[in-house]
Amino acid sequence: MRARLLSIPVLAVLAAPPFAPAHAQTCADDYLSAETIRGQIIDIRPAPEPFKTADIYFTGPAPCDRIWMQVFKTDAGRCRIGQPIEAKGIVTSDPENNAWQIGSVIGEYMMLGQDFTCG
Repeated sequence: MRARLLSIPVLAVLAAPPFAPAHAQTCADDYLSAETIRGQIIDIRPAPEPFKTADIYFTGPAPCDRIWMQVFKTDAGRCRIGQPIEAKGIVTSDPENNAWQIGSVIGEYMMLGQDFTCG
């Protein structure tokens, strides 16, 4: 009898449909967790020469309804204003300026395909 009772939950788990992978949509600002943020590109600002980076500004979830990330100009050149974007990294904030940033977990700058996708 006990074996039958234990087998029921196991069968229920096995019969359940597989779940889609979860994507976080928060601005945790805990400086530890890698978050996945989806939004729409608002602006792309290349740094002046000889710098090799650009800033991409995009919409994010509350409270970080405007978030930016630093990328290489070559990667930023593949993105367009108005395109959807998805980035995974460490979210930080500058409370004095009400500004939010997402930074790479792996490197110094966000890299297309490794840390974010656009289009």
